[in-house]
Amino acid sequence: MKLLVKAPLRFSQIAVIFVVIMFFIILLLDKNPIIYISNIIFLGPLLAIFLFFSIKYFKDLSDDGLRFWQGFSMGLLYIIFFSISYAVLLLLYSEFFDTAHFNEYRMISVDRVVVQKEMIVDQFDEKAYDEFLLSAQSQSNLQIIGRLVRNSLIIGVILTPITALFMRTNEAQRPYQN
Repeated sequence: MKLLVKAPLRFSQIAVIFVVIMFFIILLLDKNPIIYISNIIFLGPLLAIFLFFSIKYFKDLSDDGLRFWQGFSMGLLYIIFFSISYAVLLLLYSEFFDTAHFNEYRMISVDRVVVQKEMIVDQFDEKAYDEFLLSAQSQSNLQIIGRLVRNSLIIGVILTPITALFMRTNEAQRPYQN
């Protein structure tokens, strides 16, 4: 049971270290890390790689192999540990460093709503568009962080059962149990 928690904790913290390194590299390149780090093209593969390593680490050290529930549980723990650490990183950045990156993210959200005005009005109405626009303009840094963390949780919840299913040990490969 100890390994069931230890493996996802270890690999989620390694994934966070990679996020921190990429965060500073993106800052050095004078780009917005909030936009680039939160991009699914970066975050999705990073989460998948370390989720795979976490489950593989458990599978290699476990005498009984890996059952689906173990892989699924570890995946959920991994994504929860990662998301909490990611939220703390973003919160620290928003409190102690430059908030201009959050303002740029906010402006991109507003631009996205403005570009989709016609679709929103067609699907809902003008009042809904105004509410979407006001919501995009008035979102706080904490709401932005919540949205980014929610996205990482969604990615993890999608990747976890798939990875656990493919990594599980087949019945024929498991050691004989009395």
